Amino acid sequence: MAERKYITRNKDTGASTNGKEQISNLDETQVVSSEGGTAKPHSENLNDTAIIGQENQSQISSESEEKPTRKIVEPSSKAPSKAVVSTERRYISGSGRPIGRQVNHLAIKKAAEKEDYKILEEVAKGAESVLYAGIVGGHRVCVKAIRNVLNKIVGSSTTRSQVEKLTNVAYHTKLRHIQNEYKVSQKIFTEKEMPLVHIYALRKVTFLGIELGYDLIMELFNGQDLGEKELQKKLTVEEKIRVVYQSVKALDFLHKHGFIHLDIKPSNFILQYGTVKLLDFGVSVQSGYRPKAITGTGGYLSPEQICKETLDEKTDIYALGLTFAVLFGGKPLQQPQNELLSKQFRLDAKYHLDHDEMSVIQELPELTDMQDFAQIIKDCSIPRREKRPPSCQVLIAKIKAWAAEADFNLEM
Repeated sequence: MAERKYITRNKDTGASTNGKEQISNLDETQVVSSEGGTAKPHSENLNDTAIIGQENQSQISSESEEKPTRKIVEPSSKAPSKAVVSTERRYISGSGRPIGRQVNHLAIKKAAEKEDYKILEEVAKGAESVLYAGIVGGHRVCVKAIRNVLNKIVGSSTTRSQVEKLTNVAYHTKLRHIQNEYKVSQKIFTEKEMPLVHIYALRKVTFLGIELGYDLIMELFNGQDLGEKELQKKLTVEEKIRVVYQSVKALDFLHKHGFIHLDIKPSNFILQYGTVKLLDFGVSVQSGYRPKAITGTGGYLSPEQICKETLDEKTDIYALGLTFAVLFGGKPLQQPQNELLSKQFRLDAKYHLDHDEMSVIQELPELTDMQDFAQIIKDCSIPRREKRPPSCQVLIAKIKAWAAEADFNLEM
């Protein structure tokens, strides 16, 4: 029997995903760390849906599909206070939600596609991008910015010095991911509220006709992601169970539109005003896609991702179980980047995919008194795919059944 080496626990003491290795477009000769790295071009596939991870493909969007070039606007001298991180408990309870305020997502989208917009102040760093608060058409938005080397010379004063968490990710990889995120989001967009982030527009940034980068204009959040230790400490076990329920429903929303996320992890879920939203569709593909490369974040990769088998909804469910394990005091798996390049590592993953029916989640420290609920989470991360819950709908039904039996209120 193959050793369960590829599913051993990460030895890090922290539960946050910050610093975890992300593998994107990995093949025999290429190593990528954190969200991205050197990768080969890709094109559209599967019913004209943009995908990533294949070799010798063209870019996602043609020039004719690009949104209007924006004018570089210097930030206001009086920038608003930072809006992404909150230390108050209003992100836990819906009671703190602004009363009577309806967000007109369609109006913001129309403004973001055509009008000039301001980038104000930096609010967060991503592996491949920097997030800024911004304003367009009088609406507060988040601007996810990627820039090339020319921006350091002629870019705006706000973005000229921007530094992402990873400095070795090629610009064309960042561009491919942000274009994919935009294209996927437009197939899902609705003017109504939804458990996914609203993405309004993708704008090319130029100076005297020279490309400097792209800005993805999207919904601005006032909450925290599930990977933040501060949030994990503040949430009670009961609140975390309600977060689990909402997170499954958010992923189900994506799956109902025919897409799988492929990078499910704590930091891609945001909690604000008692509502969970799913973020980051940079590597999302249609269900049924078989990759030629490994895509995702080390620590949350399913065996089928490692051995490059066909991917489906159960691939996301595997990572969802590990995400919840971290939320309840566990750790991600130990999947070092250098070992993912090993043929033996992939052979082990293939063996476990075909035979292993024991969950890779061994401990859920905060659920010792709720073993039935803990088992629902553990069952998500069984290496043999057929033994996992087949869909988020089934997982939701299991959670509801447990809640009814335990007389537990799932609403925030």
